Amino acid sequence: MKFGMFRSWHAATMAALAALALVAVPQAEAQRGPGAASVFVEPVGETEFSMHIEAIGTLEARERVDLTLNVADRVTAIYFDDGDRVTKGKTLLSLAQGEQAALVDAAEATANEARQRFERTQQLAAERTVAQSALDEAQRDLNAANAQLRAVQSRQKDRVLVAPFDGVLGFRMVSVGSYVKAGDVVAELIDDSQMKLDFSVPSTFLRSAKKGTRITAETDDLPGVVFEGEVETVGATIDPVTRSIRVRAILPNEDRLMKPGMFMKVTLLANPRQSLSVPETAIEPIGPDSFVYVAVKKGDQLVAERRKVDVGLRQKGRVEVVSGLEAGDTIVSDGLIRVRDGAPIVVRDRGILNSGTAAGPGMVNAQ
Repeated sequence: MKFGMFRSWHAATMAALAALALVAVPQAEAQRGPGAASVFVEPVGETEFSMHIEAIGTLEARERVDLTLNVADRVTAIYFDDGDRVTKGKTLLSLAQGEQAALVDAAEATANEARQRFERTQQLAAERTVAQSALDEAQRDLNAANAQLRAVQSRQKDRVLVAPFDGVLGFRMVSVGSYVKAGDVVAELIDDSQMKLDFSVPSTFLRSAKKGTRITAETDDLPGVVFEGEVETVGATIDPVTRSIRVRAILPNEDRLMKPGMFMKVTLLANPRQSLSVPETAIEPIGPDSFVYVAVKKGDQLVAERRKVDVGLRQKGRVEVVSGLEAGDTIVSDGLIRVRDGAPIVVRDRGILNSGTAAGPGMVNAQ
């Protein structure tokens, strides 16, 4: 009997609680209403976007040459050491000059004698005491003597090695007293003020890879360092096997950090442009469409107005907005979970993220 009374009491109690719940929930919802969602906002601004085409390449020096001599003889003097930086025209090495210097002296004497003979003949021709043919012969002898002098002087210069351009020298391959033959490499000279970066991109990007296009490059040899340059040359043909085209970029190397032979990861920044952008957190995807919420003033209340936007590229947490917004629009950047179209919103100061203050005093209304 007591058990039956307990069951009756329990059933009555549960029915009463259920009825109370049915009443309490709507009352709570009515008290809360749609509510004002707390959000962060930011104005729509412009950001630079570009198509990123990635490739790999290898660095080469702007200029690179093996220094050699045109004649064979013994080295008498060396004016550089391994790794020296030199300027164009600096004397680096000289060979034995004795015999060649004597030939130059003889050629100079012959040239001086021919010049004096020509001057005397020219004076006599002016006085009409010699025939014109004698003057022509003197002129011919002078020209021949001068040509012979230039020839021996040129051969003398071949015995002195000078730097053809500014750069850094590699290892020295000879020593004083060494006998070098014509064509023997004395040292390597590299112009590393700029570096050439050769890489290949698919031919589908042919229109994007053009002279002046910006690039960035990184290497595991120098972690954290990003180098910038631009495309200088695009190859004239497409590889029929890989369907790619060769591209050469130039990178300034003022700090001389880059070395020939470095393996580089290249990013070609094609079609750069300034476009309106919003943070990725501001985008609400619904099916194939994208929407954002714009904070607008309606009466004395700030509400969220949903707008459809056409988006483009995404990079570094930003989304390119092709249409649907205007510069200066204030959009909801964070806090979309409770935001509804036409519902009121309260704008928070982002400073509370750092200070850790609670909601309430940190709330401000956007004007």
